[in-house]
Amino acid sequence: MADAKPDTWMPLVIGDYLKDTTRLTTEQHGAYLLLIMAYWVDGPPLDDDAELAAITRLDLRAWRKNRPKLVRFFRIEDGVWRHKRVDAELERWAEKKAQYVARAAAGGRAKAAKSSASSTPQAVLGGCLKAAPQPASREVGGLIGHPTLSGQAYFIGPEEVRSAFLAKLGEDWVGSYLDPCGWQDVPERALIPRNGYAAERFRRDARGLLNDLGLTLTLRAA
Repeated sequence: MADAKPDTWMPLVIGDYLKDTTRLTTEQHGAYLLLIMAYWVDGPPLDDDAELAAITRLDLRAWRKNRPKLVRFFRIEDGVWRHKRVDAELERWAEKKAQYVARAAAGGRAKAAKSSASSTPQAVLGGCLKAAPQPASREVGGLIGHPTLSGQAYFIGPEEVRSAFLAKLGEDWVGSYLDPCGWQDVPERALIPRNGYAAERFRRDARGLLNDLGLTLTLRAA
């Protein structure tokens, strides 16, 4: 399995899930979903009743009562609970993400090779415009992000930047304004919003976060 940590998005095939869980109680459904969500984010949990009870939000007595039914969906291996379907989805996620990163890099190089340095873009931070040199040959990515499995744009800059925006502003905001951004590393770390309205949303909603991350906003010249 790849070392990269997955996004907060997790695939759930409802038909397969319901087919496999027809004999679970409502409480067991909740516990099982919490187990596989924790697995997706943090990896296979330890075979430890106290930890498993904490993950499922059950007291220890209730967990031990439900454990025999839930353990059937896993296999205990090397002291952890392994889940075949989640492992397979994690592998597929890692492969897809590697492909998108490679495509983003290739697209950025091709775009930079065709760009002209004839115009100078402006950068905006906190509502104040300033000149921001942007050598086209050093731009990473394009004006918009690259498509994900869902068909939406995915941010092509550092993953830690996206994680910080997710934690502060949520998935919907990130999908609408951060994911379609371009990214540059030099001469300064900067986001490239897709239009002026998106830049205004960054200025209004994320000014403090931009300062914390040491980022500026760069508007591409027309």
